[in-house]
Amino acid sequence: MRYIELPKELPESDLIDPSWQIKAAKLHEELASAPDVKTRNEIIDANIGFWGNYKPWLRSLSYDKCWFSEAKDCFNHWHVEHYRPKKAAKDEDGTTYDGYWWLAFDWTNFRICGDVGNGKKGTYFPLREGCSRCSYNDDLRYEDPKLLDPADVDDPNLLSFDMMGKAIIAPGINDEWQKSRVTYTILRCNLDFPALENARKVVWSNCWSKIQSYQNELERYEANKTNMIARNAFKQAARDIRALISEEIEFTAVARACILSTGDRRLYGLLQST
Repeated sequence: MRYIELPKELPESDLIDPSWQIKAAKLHEELASAPDVKTRNEIIDANIGFWGNYKPWLRSLSYDKCWFSEAKDCFNHWHVEHYRPKKAAKDEDGTTYDGYWWLAFDWTNFRICGDVGNGKKGTYFPLREGCSRCSYNDDLRYEDPKLLDPADVDDPNLLSFDMMGKAIIAPGINDEWQKSRVTYTILRCNLDFPALENARKVVWSNCWSKIQSYQNELERYEANKTNMIARNAFKQAARDIRALISEEIEFTAVARACILSTGDRRLYGLLQST
């Protein structure tokens, strides 16, 4: 998972039709004036293709990667996922509550997710125990969701990976609530999907090989500052490592985890340069 920054307002873009927001506002008014849940759900179902309009633009924000897994192909077709479910929201134990219907057509609630993950997530959206669930016009900041959000700048850093490609709690995270959020997200978003683990394992292995080259050649150069072959070799290895954490590449969070696992502060500088 890598942080996806959503703009405060929809930008002017060839991928966005201004009429969509006009329609979204109209649909929101219809939902707000609907007499009951059944009518609201009928309005949502009648316009189920609306959020699909935003898919090309949302995909462009992540370079055609799933926002939850960072995968392009092995997580299957892309869905426009509602972070807060629109018609019904399930607690962890399956208890069902009214959904966040007022966010059904709100682009700030849209995420891109592969259907392998979105299909398992479904309408589950548990909150921290004792946390009140918001209703229409409530401030959503009062909620503490259990599901990690790739559009929250702090959440992706809670998730990490190991050399076998498994999604894990990031080292140094000691807060039990945050740890439970990571574990739950891995389960609910299917981040332990075998194809994902295999792809991550390849990325880790590739990154580790580049790291070994960087460290070996840098040591050779530091032992003899006239060794220009070693100098060029470690600089090339550094470029190769930077390429693995460039935001348009798949599984950059895996490469970052691999770099951090070395404990080599010389390599940490590469993380800051991308």
